[in-house]
Parts: sequence; C-alpha cells; structure tokens
Amino acid sequence: MMNRAHFRNFCCFIILFLGIWNRSVAQTNTSPAQKIYQKALVALDEQKTNECIVLLQEAIQKDPQFIDPLLTLFQVYLDTKKYNLAIPLFDIASKLDAATTAPYFIKQAMAYASIGDYEKAKKLIETNLANEKTNSSMMSKVKITLDACNFALSHPSHPDIIIQNAGDSVNTSAAEYFPYFSSKDSVLYFMRRKNIRREDFYTSHLLPQGFTKAVLLADSINDADKKGSVSFLPDMQTLYFAADYPEQGYGRYDIYKSILKNNKWSAPKNLGYQINTDYWDSAPSISPDGKALYFASNRPGGYGGIDLYVAYKNEQGVWEEAANLGDQINTEGDEQTPFIHSDNQTLYFSSTGWPGFGGADFYVSRKKIDGTWSKPINLGSPINTFDNEGSIAVANNGKDAYIASDRSDSRGGLDIYKISLSKETQANSKWFLSGQIQDSKSKKTISSNIEILDASDQSVIFKLGTDTTGQLVLALPLFDSIAMRIQSPFHEKIMTKIFNSDFNDNHTAHKVFELNPIQNNFTQTFTNVLFNSESDQLLPGSEKELNELVVYLIQQSKATIIIEGHTDNTGNAEKNKALSLKRANAIAKYLIKQKISPSRISTFGYGDTKPIASNETEKGRQQNRRTSFTIHL
Repeated sequence: MMNRAHFRNFCCFIILFLGIWNRSVAQTNTSPAQKIYQKALVALDEQKTNECIVLLQEAIQKDPQFIDPLLTLFQVYLDTKKYNLAIPLFDIASKLDAATTAPYFIKQAMAYASIGDYEKAKKLIETNLANEKTNSSMMSKVKITLDACNFALSHPSHPDIIIQNAGDSVNTSAAEYFPYFSSKDSVLYFMRRKNIRREDFYTSHLLPQGFTKAVLLADSINDADKKGSVSFLPDMQTLYFAADYPEQGYGRYDIYKSILKNNKWSAPKNLGYQINTDYWDSAPSISPDGKALYFASNRPGGYGGIDLYVAYKNEQGVWEEAANLGDQINTEGDEQTPFIHSDNQTLYFSSTGWPGFGGADFYVSRKKIDGTWSKPINLGSPINTFDNEGSIAVANNGKDAYIASDRSDSRGGLDIYKISLSKETQANSKWFLSGQIQDSKSKKTISSNIEILDASDQSVIFKLGTDTTGQLVLALPLFDSIAMRIQSPFHEKIMTKIFNSDFNDNHTAHKVFELNPIQNNFTQTFTNVLFNSESDQLLPGSEKELNELVVYLIQQSKATIIIEGHTDNTGNAEKNKALSLKRANAIAKYLIKQKISPSRISTFGYGDTKPIASNETEKGRQQNRRTSFTIHL
C-alpha cells in the first residue's frame, strides 16, 4: 500500500512532467479517460492502492495516448516494488514524449537497479549523461545510483546465499522488524508495528516444521507505545531494549534494562546518563559477557547523522560513559542496528555511508586483538539490494541470520527473512551448554552464582546467575576446555572443567551440576592449588582458590580447618610423606599470612597412605597427588 508520503512524492513527480508537457493529443476534463483518471487519484489519496491500479489501467486502455495515467501507474508500481511492471510503462511514456521524459530517466535506472539489473541501469545513466538530458535536481540520485551500479558490478551475487521469508506465522500485512534469536536458536523475538502510534514485541518458537504463530509478549515490557530492538544476555534472564517512556527518559528514545523474575519481567530501568542523552538513543546490543553495550545515537559530535556507540561496564558493575566507535565504523552517513554476535568479536550493522548496492546495506566488522575494528565488509548480494535494509540478528551458529527487509514477496512493508551468510561474513560458531544446578541430597534445583574461568590461569571470563529454577543456558566460544566455579548459599562450592569433547556433533551438551549441602563437617579437595614438581613452592594462580577459602574462614569465624597433603606411590615413601606435610604447611602459612589464626589450623602429611584412586595408572596417580581440607563448624 502506498502511504501519504509516497503520494506526495508521486504528485511532485507528476507535476514536473505535466507542468512542461506539451500534449500532442488534447485532453479535456470531460473525456472518459480523464474522468477515470480523476477517480484513480481519489483512490490513491485514500490509500486504496489496488482500486487505484485498476482505474489507471482502465484509463490507459481508454486512451493509450494519455500520458498522465501511464506516469502515475509507473510511480505506483515503483512504490509498491513492482519494478518489472513499472519499467515498460516508462518506456511507453518515453515513446509518447521522449524529450519530456528523458530528464527523469533516473527513475527508470533505479527501477532496473532495484531488480538487480545494474548493467542496464548503468548503461541508461551513461547514455543520458552523454546526451546531457539530466535534470539538475536529480543529479544527486544519478551519482548515488551510478556509484551503486559500479559497486554491484564489481561484487557479483554470492551463489551460496539463501534468502527465505519467515512465513505467515511471523509476517503479516503490518511491518515486522528488529529480529532477535534466543541463545539456543529456538525463539524468535521481533517488533510489529500495526499503526504509526503502536509498536509491540512478539515471539515465535522455531520447531522442526517451522515457526509457531507469533504471539504478543504479554508483559509490562509492552506498556510503552513506541519501542525499539531487544537484546538478551545468554541466560535469557536479562533484557535490554529501547523505548520512548515520556516520563522516564532523557530524550525521545532511551535504553532500558529488565530482569526476568518468577517468569515476569521487572519494571524497566533506565540505564542512566552515561548511556542515554537528550537525543535519540536506540538499537541496543549487549555483549555475551554483559560488559559492553553497543547502540545507535544521533547525539551531536558524531561523524554522520546517526553513529554507533559502545559503553563498557567497569569492575564495580557500573556503566562508564559511552564512546563513539570512531571512523573505523562510522561515516558521514547513518550507521544503525548494531548486533554483536555471541562470539563477542563480530559486529554487524547497517550503513548508508560505506560503499554498497544502493540504500542502507548490512556490513560486518571484527574486533582485533588491539581493540580496533577491521574495515567493514558488505554482506553482499542478494542480502543487500538497491533498497534500504533494516535490521539484522545472526544466529549462534554464525552461519544463519534474520533480517528485516521490504522485498517483492513481503506480506506488507518490512518482513522478517531468514538468510544464510557467505563464508567470509560468517561469525564464529558457538557451543551450547544447557543444564541445571541442584542439591545433591534432595535433587531440588537451587539458585546459584556461576563463574566461567579460563582453564589455564583461572581468570574470570564472565559471571552469571541462576534463579531457583536452577536452569543454565550458555553460548560459549570455540575452546579446548573451560573451568566453571558454581556457588550457592548453604552449599559447598564446586569447581569443574568442561571439555569440547563433552559436546555432540551439533555443538550442544547438557549437564546436571550437584552441590553438596554444607554439614557440620565437610571435606573438599583443592582443584587449582598447585606446586612445583618435588617442591612445596606454590605455583602462580594458586592464590585465587586460597583467597576464596580465606573469605569463607573469615565469614565462618568459629570454623576450624584441617589441611592434608597426599602423594602417589612413586618414589620413596618417607620422602613422599615429608613432601605432603610440607605442602600442607605451605597452605597453612598462606592462610596465616592472610590473618587466619594459627589456632584454627591443623596440618597433616599422609604421603601415599590414603589413595582415592588406583596407582596403577597415570590418571589414578594424578588424582592421588592432591591437597585437601576439612572444615569443622
């Protein structure tokens, strides 16, 4: 359907023709063709596009020499993206009056470009430029279209790219845009605009047979009339989104945060002045570790009309002032709809400033090791077209994506499409770990705090929490192994390692993590307190686990601790026993240095006398070489 803005543009276009057209065939207001044409204009003004098309066709049939309905129908077909129907109409009008229509050849060239025939579009432009038949008011469009033609002809379509409309379960005659896919690639979130005043979030589940019928996200998140895109942390418990809350915002659109508690989203919280301004701030995309927030803003001081910005969260968990991403990303045009992939390295966005196929195109840039960004790469044709592309979300597999686009098979305006990315523009694939945290005795799920650690140095990669449902969903980058530290009130913490060999061919794994309830006495083996070979010298990195023990002993001021050293049966038994005691004493000295009273600490060295595994294998001997502690409350 053509809206009123399109109608006004159409009127200006027609007036330019008709104001200077010297009709070869006289027309009067009482001619049958003229009367039908007037009815068509009324239908067009009332946005009855189909009725208008029928009347225009009837007027042309009544009088094939009457140029007005020809040009009007040409413009209507352009605005409804029926380019193949529009192109021959301009050719007919040109035959009626070539001198008058020639200055507006750019409309025809843009129609050719819109169907992907950039070669014909370029040829038409160059022919008319040589004949000096270009209207000066159209020169900017001529230059933009010619640049797009040159770019497109040097960047042929990728044969491996597939584009498919998401279908009637998702798309309607309304506009659908701002897609977002859940961390397990199973739930699609998107925005639907039914009228100029109302936007709402919808969800649809992806099943083997396709998408389920989209339903309204029934929660307070939809309270505001006008909202923007959504972005979730990997556990799908924390949501960032843009909205226009007149009484809560700094400007027209601000960015908000909401947390899922007891299956309900909390009241939206404005992220504050470090991120939001008096201007338009929208399209948030949160990094998978929750430490970086990318968004678009038209605040002053940028490179173009709309730029991309990023804000980082400091060690205290507070957002620092947002910074422009710089000219590695931003141009004199508009950069919008950023999407940081779950690999935390690959950034997708739309831009009108970088070389492309016409309007706003999609691009990808990768964060380098020094923190700078690589030169953006156009996602290519047929993803990008001569028209404007909307918003993009890339699935965790790094290969598939969902975009908002207005194409010839659209159900109405913007639709959601599924696309496959070319190899050079794909993100890194993710590994999906799902599971639950539960009490080892009752088997009931429990809330917990989880730290994902670098297995090599025990540094924290990111933190997350689970509520009382104990459900865990993680999208992880390619890795050999990672460590997890899981803690819950009134339970012993656990340290465990996850290896990529734990995952199936689809890069998914499911695990149940059990935490023992704290008893009056409990024993635990150190997992990352390590020593030099044949030595009681603590290795760097051991202090992290020891410091956690210090914190616990400070909190449990009446607790006493027994530290035990153990070895395998390799070598001299007496030397092993002496070494095991030295190692227990080394840990005790560390605790005492951290202000834990010596009267609360006892140490023992048992050598190889208390094995927990067979000494016949290397794996068993490795398990027997350990230090442990027992807490008495």
